[in-house]
Amino acid sequence: MNRVRQNSLFSRRHFLRAAGGAAVALPLLSSLRAAAEGEKFPKRLVLMYTPNGVIPDAWWPQNVTSQTSWDLNTIHKGLAPFKDRLLFLNGVDLVVTNAGPGGLHQKGIGGLFTGQQLQDGDLFVDGCGQRAGWANGISIDQEIAKTLAVGTPIKSLELGVRATENDVQGRIAYAGPGAPLPPMNDPSEVFQRLFSGFGQNTDQLAELRARRKSVLDTVQAQFRSVSDRVSSSDRQKLEAHLTLVRDLETRLAISGNGSAACVAPAVPPALDQTSEDDMPTIGGLHLDMLATAFACDLTRIASFQISTSLNHIRYPWLNSLGEGHALSHMGPSDNDAHSQLVTRQTWHSQLLANFLTRLSQIPEGSGSVLDNTLVLWGNEVSEGNTHSHQSIPFLLAGGGWYFRTGRSLQYTNAPHNNLLVSVLNAMGVPATTFGQADLCDGPLSGLV
Repeated sequence: MNRVRQNSLFSRRHFLRAAGGAAVALPLLSSLRAAAEGEKFPKRLVLMYTPNGVIPDAWWPQNVTSQTSWDLNTIHKGLAPFKDRLLFLNGVDLVVTNAGPGGLHQKGIGGLFTGQQLQDGDLFVDGCGQRAGWANGISIDQEIAKTLAVGTPIKSLELGVRATENDVQGRIAYAGPGAPLPPMNDPSEVFQRLFSGFGQNTDQLAELRARRKSVLDTVQAQFRSVSDRVSSSDRQKLEAHLTLVRDLETRLAISGNGSAACVAPAVPPALDQTSEDDMPTIGGLHLDMLATAFACDLTRIASFQISTSLNHIRYPWLNSLGEGHALSHMGPSDNDAHSQLVTRQTWHSQLLANFLTRLSQIPEGSGSVLDNTLVLWGNEVSEGNTHSHQSIPFLLAGGGWYFRTGRSLQYTNAPHNNLLVSVLNAMGVPATTFGQADLCDGPLSGLV
């Protein structure tokens, strides 16, 4: 048995040295370990944030007669191909904002994914003179990364589209209390972080593929040499391991990096991360690179935010030239503001639709990467003119391995901390509370 263990350890070390570098080999091995534990492919999470509320009469589902009988509204028409993968959650409130320091936008964005109030302090002052510090807890993406990201080269990826303000109103991800994670707004920076170790030379990829095949052949030969000298139970373990090795061999044969979609994209062009005009290009590049990172298993956790709750921007490519935060303060009787905001929010939704489309095109087993991905989209307020924290526009996309999707659910004053618990549970974290424990009584009912 000692010899068997030594052979197994040798094979693992041999593979890590020879299979082409940690950027590709380690994630694949991590995926295989997950498969050995009964989870065929890794699960992935994306937190998505857009600012200053929504236009309710164009955002929420319409013609709702039951949980499963409803139509997508104007803003979400682009999500029609994925209707059966969506969960609209109405009546879920940011109860955590009912107390503590800070203004309404500050409290909302700080508590959105942490489930915590803001820290006391004078670090930040909002437009109404309210003062606060950073959020007082870890965000769910980072909590999930403690277990889900083990073995991946990149623990998590924080992406922003013109989300440049170093302010509590500009951060959605937290490593811990008072420890915000700034998003990367420059696609070139994202590219370097994700793909700088990828070989771009065809001859290099061919050599890498040949080296990997040689390693896998050696591993299989070693297993065969010891299989007759071990007990029945140990032989079953070896056979299970060998099955995983064969699966890896098949996946590596598809392309040099492990899957048909795991190919480093072209280096992005130089873009101005502070430019309003470059926002659509930056948003598209970020999500395309994230999809490739998922295909390569470089990371499994990401956040994606468009602007911040300060939101002093225009959308010139949509011919929407109002300043975002000011537009959101206009009431429903302001037809021009209503029209501009619907146009912007439709673009936000279309970005999500494009991302889901890309994930659905990446094969994984008998399905796609989308089958193993969950997106949670939220906002710091429900409507910009009321600054309400009730009925926050929450949308889940994917997560079909755990949630019953294709539904529109109505709750009554449900604390969003319960929703955060549900997301943790879906990603394999057996939590019963998250954020402020006194605001949480378990997972949100009716999702599974």
